[in-house]
Amino acid sequence: MASRVDLHLHTTVSDGALRPEELVRAASIAGIQVMAVTDHDSVDGIEDAQRAASDLPIQVIPGIEVSAGLDGDDIHILGYFLDPDDRVLRETLSRLQEGRVTQARSMVERLADLGWPLVWDRVMAIAQGGSVGRPHIARALIERGYVGSVNEAFSRFLRRGGPGYVEGQKLLPEEAISLIREAGGVPSLAHPIIVGASDYRLDLDRLLPAMVEGGLEGIEAYYKGYTPEITASLLALASRYRLVPTGGSDFHGGGVVADAELGAVEVPSETVDRLRDRRRRPGCTPDMAR
Repeated sequence: MASRVDLHLHTTVSDGALRPEELVRAASIAGIQVMAVTDHDSVDGIEDAQRAASDLPIQVIPGIEVSAGLDGDDIHILGYFLDPDDRVLRETLSRLQEGRVTQARSMVERLADLGWPLVWDRVMAIAQGGSVGRPHIARALIERGYVGSVNEAFSRFLRRGGPGYVEGQKLLPEEAISLIREAGGVPSLAHPIIVGASDYRLDLDRLLPAMVEGGLEGIEAYYKGYTPEITASLLALASRYRLVPTGGSDFHGGGVVADAELGAVEVPSETVDRLRDRRRRPGCTPDMAR
């Protein structure tokens, strides 16, 4: 039985396979009652998703997944209940999108230099006008027969430090957190642990204190592949730092990223109420929001 709450979902606006309205319909059919659209570095799918939900028994929370980095770590910050029309948010996301295109083009050029040429226009076509990134390059590599899967594309070429990887310009984690908070949203650390072909574990003892000091309000404790032990360890950290445990399937639709099914990760319904209570109000400081 699908979870009634899924707070980590992607559309064609970033690297998902379903358009926002298609994702909403699919989520509703799956029995999800509350969902969040959290596209990478973009809020452009939120309006269409909420419009599609207006005639369905499902709530769409406006969200985002902002790419950040520090000391070689990829750190993603989810944002919930933000204002997608916030001017500073929009301007910053526009700059990030330009950076993503520059990074992706540089990676395609590097792959060509290595003897694995791709057609840039095809990479952009795979992205369908969304936030172009490594998953779209991976799909282009598959189409050309260079690799057999997205996982192989990342492990052979596109992983950080791999022969086809080019570092992109990213916000610092505290900058991403501030961006979300200033847009009225609630920031949560996404997938601090990844279980699978691209296993990694952030050094939370080192990273969390500064992020909490900067206004982090949540941590993703319910996620695909998490064992009860992993979830328990993250719930303990959430309690220690007074963070809301968030979660979701990180569903992409299988278009360019392998993932769990819609609602496959059980997320407590009270998570939504706790996030809603943390929404930033004018004049509210991080300590007041707690």
